[in-house]
Amino acid sequence: MRLAEELSRRGFEAAVFTRGPAEPNPAAPTVPVTGVSGPLPLVVAARIRRELERFAPTDLIIQYTPQMFDAWRWGSAATLWLALEARRKRVNVVVLAHELFLSWSTRPDLAVGAALLRAQFATIAKLADHVLVTVDARAHRVAGWLRAAGVKPTVGVVRVGSPAVPVARSAPPADLHLGTFSTLGVGKRFDVVLDCFKLVLAQRPGAQLTLLGDFGQPGDTRRNELEQAVASHPGRDRIRLLGRQPLSVIAQEVADLDVFLFPMNTGANTRSSTLPLALGSALPVVATNGAETDDIFVDGHNVVFAGALQGDSFAAATLRIANDPALGKRVSQGAAALYRDHLSWQRIGDRLLAQI
Repeated sequence: MRLAEELSRRGFEAAVFTRGPAEPNPAAPTVPVTGVSGPLPLVVAARIRRELERFAPTDLIIQYTPQMFDAWRWGSAATLWLALEARRKRVNVVVLAHELFLSWSTRPDLAVGAALLRAQFATIAKLADHVLVTVDARAHRVAGWLRAAGVKPTVGVVRVGSPAVPVARSAPPADLHLGTFSTLGVGKRFDVVLDCFKLVLAQRPGAQLTLLGDFGQPGDTRRNELEQAVASHPGRDRIRLLGRQPLSVIAQEVADLDVFLFPMNTGANTRSSTLPLALGSALPVVATNGAETDDIFVDGHNVVFAGALQGDSFAAATLRIANDPALGKRVSQGAAALYRDHLSWQRIGDRLLAQI
């Protein structure tokens, strides 16, 4: 949505085609959105192809994930077929891979799925005019893996921006206000956030924690676990569990924070759509230096790295920021510069157009 909005601002005609139900987002109502439904991924792809024929694009950007259109863990030929049909019509195909494939597993079904998804990605990479990923570290790994698979595309990088437009930071709160904005997906460690907050409260009893994001439907297992963890937390009266909110509300809530906690198991990275919001609001961010942390993240300059993905490490990093105003100011200014130079949609648009 935001990428189409940025391309439209530059004079391109851009639209979004996706699996339905879908409609224009109130946060970007000028971006046309076409949603199609279907019982199987191939049916969805066929219906999207018909809609694309009416639109007659010169370029098709496929925001690739291995299980697009609700495919099972073994993937589907739907995305490959859609790319092939576009190539036949001389449409420039750009694969922007947000997720790649399952990790290897000893479980037979997951091992078969991992192999099939790698074959699927190699095939679509061969069909595409351009292959882009969202993290520098992934680009190096993917390029080497594709060469080993007999595919030799140039793998570029286009980072992910924020779905919400950042707003200026509010006045610092009287007490320490922590928060995070995420989903309950695999690798998103809310337990680390809650453990961190427990330790922070021991030194800053007036601290507050706000949890934002799409936590799933009532009754979902992970949502139930989070709600139970909050209910049993010693600081439960200081925790706001807001869940899913309109983008404008999310942006304001993030701007009201004092420190943003980013407990993702791959570390600070440029495939997250939530981290740029905090950086764009000039918030000090606590994260880890993980497997997908690019060198644009510099400890003590635009982020503060916790020693480990554990509550005590996150609490120590948080209290460093709270107790050292000079550090907080430096990291805040660095965060704003990092967003401006690398993660704003204007810069993302620049990078995309430079590579295709």
